[in-house]
Amino acid sequence: APGTPITCAGADGKPLTLPYEALNDDFCDCPDGSDEPGSAACAGMIGAEFHCRNRGSLPKVVFASRVNDGICDCCDGSDERGASGASARGNAS
Repeated sequence: APGTPITCAGADGKPLTLPYEALNDDFCDCPDGSDEPGSAACAGMIGAEFHCRNRGSLPKVVFASRVNDGICDCCDGSDERGASGASARGNAS
C-alpha cells in the first residue's frame, strides 16, 4: 500500500526496510531486485523480474534484463517505454 515501508533481504541476509518511495525509483536497493519490479534498475541481478501489467491482456513477468532492450516482451510495450527504437515484435524466448 502506498506509504507502507517495503522489506527485503539485505546483502547480509538480515531484513532491510526501505521507505515506500524506494519502490521503482530506478535504484536497486535490494540484492534480489524486489524493490524494482517495474524498472530495469536491477537488470543482471539473479532473480530480478519486471512485472508487465499488460493492459488488455494477461499480466506477465519477464527478466529485468529484458527491459529497454529494444524488443517488446510485454503485450502493452511497458518493458520498452525507455528504449529508443523499440521493436514491436515479440521476444521468441
